[in-house]
Amino acid sequence: MPLVLARIDCRLIHGQVVETWVPHTCADSLVVANDDLAGNPFLRSVMELAVPPSIRVRFSRLDEAIRVLAEADRKGERTILLVASAADAVTLRKAGAAFDLLNIGNLHFSAGKVEISPSVFFAPEDFDALGWFRAHGVSVLVQGTPFEAGTSFDAERK
Repeated sequence: MPLVLARIDCRLIHGQVVETWVPHTCADSLVVANDDLAGNPFLRSVMELAVPPSIRVRFSRLDEAIRVLAEADRKGERTILLVASAADAVTLRKAGAAFDLLNIGNLHFSAGKVEISPSVFFAPEDFDALGWFRAHGVSVLVQGTPFEAGTSFDAERK
């Protein structure tokens, strides 16, 4: 499955993705793997409004995402995979999503989280998930847009 970008972003589809990552990667397809969003037609339609008609958007439950990614691959699409959490990214990688680089754009603050960058805050489970990625050969890069200097994340830091 030739993914051009695998990204964690709690906002999923928004301006940073559509205006910077899509052109930068020459993507023509977005796969949003999120159980809550897959079951909410209204929110899906709102997110689709932000995407140009030339970009195919698919929303799927996590347990359907590998099949959806494989379909995009068979059609020769250049796909960006979007998930809302590190745990979801681990689930998809374990299920067979083929990515060796994971981009983290936004994870909002909440109680108990540690600031990694101005727009990325990790909970203890995020550190655990990123440690899993490191152990499985996946590089993690905190980077909001392709025009910002990314920060490689060392999962050993806490």
